Amino acid sequence: MSRDVQRFEVSLKAFIVRDGRTLLVRETDTGWWELPGGRIDVGEEWLSHADILAREIAEELGADLRLDVSSRAVSWVRFRATDGMHLFILARPCRLIAGEPRLSDEHSDMIWVGPHEWQHLVFPPQSGYREALAQLWALAW
Repeated sequence: MSRDVQRFEVSLKAFIVRDGRTLLVRETDTGWWELPGGRIDVGEEWLSHADILAREIAEELGADLRLDVSSRAVSWVRFRATDGMHLFILARPCRLIAGEPRLSDEHSDMIWVGPHEWQHLVFPPQSGYREALAQLWALAW
């Protein structure tokens, strides 16, 4: 008996912590808040998460940002209604060690929030963002 197998894109996100606050960015196309980062590209399957996050962060927040990437992680799923794709998201706590974030065209805004200041923000529907952020705060430095 055959069964359908769900297809996912895999996305790697950075839970960047500085001075007890984390950075969230707002998607330009949807207005939803999220963590910076993005898909693992073809050819990056064997790269370290730190290398993939360095590329994504350079694209989204500027090449001068430097992160200390934790080995700990939290995962969740997001349904992207714009194309019907499911994203498997893996986020790693990261400490900002150098640089100041600058937004690319992918995001319209950014905000640094503390452990309880993000709960009023609007995150993608059909996603585990709220639960994942709570778990990431528990893992943060």
